[in-house]
Amino acid sequence: MADLLALKGSEVIAVDLNDAPAAVPKEQLSDGRRELPCATGVIDVGAILKALNEIGYDGPVRAEPFNQAVNRMPKEEACAVTAVALKKAFALIS
Repeated sequence: MADLLALKGSEVIAVDLNDAPAAVPKEQLSDGRRELPCATGVIDVGAILKALNEIGYDGPVRAEPFNQAVNRMPKEEACAVTAVALKKAFALIS
């Protein structure tokens, strides 16, 4: 978090928001296995979004789940569950 707070908002280009799988040790996490934001609580999404607000970031934030279950969903369903996850994440900072 200190690294994020050391930035200016203008130095952040875009934010890919996700969560990490539960019960996987930090050193075994891989970039290719992620969950929707707020799905497991492993990543403190609220703290990240609050820090982005604090540094004045006003750019795009998108979900990046890299999740097989979401990838198998029909596009409309995947969009719907992703929208719910993002709304849940942004509710943490209101």
